[in-house]
Amino acid sequence: MNFRICILSILVGLGLVRCAKVEDFEISENSDTFFHVNVGETTLPVWVRGNTSSRKFVIYINGGPGLTSIDIARADMFDWSTGLEENFAIVYYDQRGCGNSQGNIDESTLTIQQYVDDLDAIVSVLESAYENPQIYLMGHSFGGFIGINYLLNSEYERKIAGWISIDGAYNFDFDLSWQYRRTFLINLANEEILKGNMIEHWTNALEWTDNNPTITTREQKNTWQSYVGDPGEIIIPEELATLSVRQYLEIGFLSSYNPFPAYLSSNLEIVNDKLNADAEGTNLIAEVSNVTIPSLLIWGRYDDLIVPEEGADVFNNFGTLDNDKYFIVLSNSSHEPYISDPLNFKSEIIDFVLKY
Repeated sequence: MNFRICILSILVGLGLVRCAKVEDFEISENSDTFFHVNVGETTLPVWVRGNTSSRKFVIYINGGPGLTSIDIARADMFDWSTGLEENFAIVYYDQRGCGNSQGNIDESTLTIQQYVDDLDAIVSVLESAYENPQIYLMGHSFGGFIGINYLLNSEYERKIAGWISIDGAYNFDFDLSWQYRRTFLINLANEEILKGNMIEHWTNALEWTDNNPTITTREQKNTWQSYVGDPGEIIIPEELATLSVRQYLEIGFLSSYNPFPAYLSSNLEIVNDKLNADAEGTNLIAEVSNVTIPSLLIWGRYDDLIVPEEGADVFNNFGTLDNDKYFIVLSNSSHEPYISDPLNFKSEIIDFVLKY
């Protein structure tokens, strides 16, 4: 028995891994391996799909909080089987209390730290199941917050070859977020006026920001939203996944356990509330200076939830060497660039992972 199989056998013996044999962790250009990771009384489903012969594994950390990855992957909603999975493996998993995860969920375990430790359990299995793997984290939105908290643990960071942040959350100081959003509106208005678009609308927006140096009241926030519009409403078409009826049915009725698990789960609201409450008030924009691994930050130019102006400050504070960190703003995207600009999104991811 070689060292890798020995370690994996120990993990199986400890109950960390089940529903997969050692030989199931195949090395091929088209791998398809499903297994479970047990963390305490919680069981996390994990799906490794794609080119494992590359020895590169990108763990996708979905946002929400409280949404699913497994059933999104089953329907291939984002078409990652084309492009991404051809070049490396994507590791999909459903987080504690979310989607297809199982077991007794103690609400006291619905914390950022526990989600970080759950993620490390998956990293540990990958390290043991595959020989000399390069492991990357790719977090979207709230998944970015989980990922960056993982990387701020120096022992955990050493296990990771690269960090990919997609419109990631680093700051839950909401007053500060609204200052960034005010700057976003100013920049947006100036850009659109230069293009000759909706001059009166954007001129009024600039006058309003001049008269509102801070945004704190519900009335102010509603006025700000009226100038920006709903995501993509004024500047770009709304981001909608082009899903067929068949894909919707696959999410609902071919789910590993029950129809529409992420959206009908009684845990969804609990997970969302608990994790948001745990994150509230946290600002990691300065702390990212402690992260030094290669990093790719992708933002949609018209993301009005976590605006790219905030993303730029995050990027500038990263401790990664300048030549190994990248801030990419996709000009036709909002909060979900993998939907609105999939070709450029995939290209940036592939170039980064293959380089590092």
